Amino acid sequence: MMHLSAALVTTYGLLALAVCSLWLAPVKLRPGLTVAPWLCMLVLACASGVASGLLSLAAIGAIAVLGALAYAARRCQSGPLRVLLMVAMGCMMLALSMHRFPGFVNPPLVTDMVVSAAAKPVTHRLNFDTAAAGLILFALFCVPARTGEQWREVGRHYWIILGTPLLVLPAGLLVGYVDVDLKLLAYTPVFIALNLLFTCVTEEAFFRGLIQVQLSRALDRWKAGPAIAMCVAALLFGLAHARGGWTFVGLASLAGLGYGYAFLRSKRIETAILTHLALNSIHFIAFTYPRLGNG
Repeated sequence: MMHLSAALVTTYGLLALAVCSLWLAPVKLRPGLTVAPWLCMLVLACASGVASGLLSLAAIGAIAVLGALAYAARRCQSGPLRVLLMVAMGCMMLALSMHRFPGFVNPPLVTDMVVSAAAKPVTHRLNFDTAAAGLILFALFCVPARTGEQWREVGRHYWIILGTPLLVLPAGLLVGYVDVDLKLLAYTPVFIALNLLFTCVTEEAFFRGLIQVQLSRALDRWKAGPAIAMCVAALLFGLAHARGGWTFVGLASLAGLGYGYAFLRSKRIETAILTHLALNSIHFIAFTYPRLGNG
């Protein structure tokens, strides 16, 4: 693992706190004025990033534009205009997740780290652009669980959270994508924490909280509309992993069905996030990571 400077720890620590703050209720300062904790933490993370050279003003501008588009899309009452805003927001989100905007340093946390002997070494980066985009999307389009009953509803769907990895990972074994490889590295807690905050929250906010929800609303005249929306979101999730090859697309699509079903059944985005995290964590700990083949 790379040496972590104080500036890097501060910037990404604040960003992690911003993600965690999504589950905190807005604070009322006075009648008619409330402040969202996540927004305060994101502003502090951006300020720290600029001060430390991890972010440029162009990067801050890109984040601000996404925020403005997302806010306008959520508030817009005009159908055609809302569609245009949603498309623009989606394109902006994808561009940020693909690191198309300049000004984000995104330093590597680990470089050429051997996780499994039968796999290629991995490099994991701290991607501020992707995490910030997911944070904004979650804040404006997802409904976080903030009551005991809402969290109990998440817990009642433990069978999907645990069942999805038990379906997808054996499928990976059958097609020769991974093999059993039990391990517990010192890096494991870091991987799980960053995967939860910077990967699972972002991807589930986009594919389930945005795409699946919006498609379900568009298809609500049909009884099968929610199921169709779930399948389309899962396929798009699979195609987003095309860099890993068509086998990976198929496995990711199957995983996306599990995440989408968790969301559909529980009506809680946290169920999808925890299902996603369970699969990624079990993959990292118990199977070849990232996949078989070191050539």
